[in-house]
Amino acid sequence: MTDSPQPTHESQGVTFEQAFSERSDDTTIVDVDEPSQQVVLFQLSGQPFALPGHAVSEILKGDTPVYFVPGLPASTEGVIHLRGNIESLITLQPLLGLPDTNAEGMLLIVHAGEIRSAVRIDQLDDVCELPVSAFKTPPETLPSTLRSYVSALWQPSDEQRATALLDPDALFRAYQKGLG
Repeated sequence: MTDSPQPTHESQGVTFEQAFSERSDDTTIVDVDEPSQQVVLFQLSGQPFALPGHAVSEILKGDTPVYFVPGLPASTEGVIHLRGNIESLITLQPLLGLPDTNAEGMLLIVHAGEIRSAVRIDQLDDVCELPVSAFKTPPETLPSTLRSYVSALWQPSDEQRATALLDPDALFRAYQKGLG
C-alpha cells in the first residue's frame, strides 16, 4: 500500500473538453505540420522589414571596409572584399522611399536570380521560422514606393507594426534598371 493521495471526486468528473473550454488564455490550435518560411527580420530607417531566409546567405558586421567606386548610383555605397570575391554594397532606402540613416548597422549577403550583393541594414532583429499562414497580402493602401517590392505583410499582434516581407527579385530588378 502506498500513502499517495487518491484523486478527488471533483477531478474525476471533468472531461478534457470541459477543462479546455474553461481555459482563459488563447485556445487557438496550432497545426504542427503547417508549412513555414524562414525570414530575416531587420530595421531600415526605423521601419520593420524582412527578407526570405533562402535569399540571405550571410550576415556580416557593418564595419566591413567599403571601397568607393566613382560613377556608381547613390544607392550603391561601393564594393566589399569577401573571401576573395568583390561584392557590391547597396542601400535600400532610396529605392523604398525611406530617409537615409547613415547607420553602420549590418550587411546581408542577398541572392536573387543571378545577382548577389551585400545589402546594408540598420539593425538585425531576428532570424526565425514563421508559419506561411501568418503572411497576409499587402493592402492597396501600401505606399506606392513600397508596393512593387513587398510580397507580404506579417503582424505578430495588433499592438505591433506590420513587417513588410520584401521580394529580393523585385529589388534587384529595380537596381538593374537604375531605379533607387
